[in-house]
Amino acid sequence: MDIVTKMQVNVPKATVFEAFINPTKIGGFWFSSSSERWEQGKTITLRYEEYNAELNINIELVEENELIVFTWGAHTVSIRFEDSGVNTIVTTTEKDFDTHDVERLLGQKEGWVYMLSCLKAYLEHGVTIRAAIL
Repeated sequence: MDIVTKMQVNVPKATVFEAFINPTKIGGFWFSSSSERWEQGKTITLRYEEYNAELNINIELVEENELIVFTWGAHTVSIRFEDSGVNTIVTTTEKDFDTHDVERLLGQKEGWVYMLSCLKAYLEHGVTIRAAIL
């Protein structure tokens, strides 16, 4: 089963795309930091300061302002950017989940909705919404 999540972000497609691949911008809505600019063939280290955690992703494909494909663990993720007038539809697809692991499926879906909501707040209103340790 694939997890597909979509959200409209009311800024141009190039702005949304840059927020993902630019290591100084990704911390405004998703990971605390990215080791470098996302480019095809690179292995990127992403860090969550809030959880003292990091992970590596492998960038499989980058099509400027259109598509990013990466792998993390056994899963492949694609992030597609589509024009919707002056707005952008962002679609994330995470592939190949075990349909019997319902708790993991729901957790991942919730994570994608949260990330896209944070992206929207960050790009449309300059609001940085990140997880926090209480």
